[in-house]
Amino acid sequence: MFTTDRLILREFKDGDLDSLLALRNEPSVQRGVTSQPTVPRPTKYKEFLKELAENSTIWFTIILKETGGFVGQCSIKATEPQKNRDAVFGISMFPEFWGKGYGTEATRFTVDYAFKALGVQRVSLTVLEGNPGAIAVYKKVGFQIEGRKRRANWVEGKWEDLLSMGVLDQEWAALYSKGTPS
Repeated sequence: MFTTDRLILREFKDGDLDSLLALRNEPSVQRGVTSQPTVPRPTKYKEFLKELAENSTIWFTIILKETGGFVGQCSIKATEPQKNRDAVFGISMFPEFWGKGYGTEATRFTVDYAFKALGVQRVSLTVLEGNPGAIAVYKKVGFQIEGRKRRANWVEGKWEDLLSMGVLDQEWAALYSKGTPS
């Protein structure tokens, strides 16, 4: 378990599954984490979520320190840990926590931890262009847009692009050379 200024980042527990299912059934969250159609996920979907958590290299359940309430989750999956030392970052939070700095706080800690604990040399992510809040957070903490898959997702009657973003270990170190970012 780790703490930041306002958050607790802890391991996955089976008791998180109901909250995770509710999170993934929130339409605005679902739209941001998948290019699949937004549809209600059945109870059986918890099996997929458990597998996702257990197969991540790092999985943090995000808890609000002040109340102990479930905020969301973030994860790192080391895709090429030996040769290229690449990792992929993901995060999802309930909308009531958006725009309050919690995503920035969790992202900074998790990416920093991946560089320091896993020795990865890059952390990547993909984000749909229709998610400007997430893009702003990623840019704020140091990710750069590296590519664009045009017309990758049909949503709400229009096409949107899928952005590839990344940050390298040396870029991260230059931004946060004074220790763990807050």
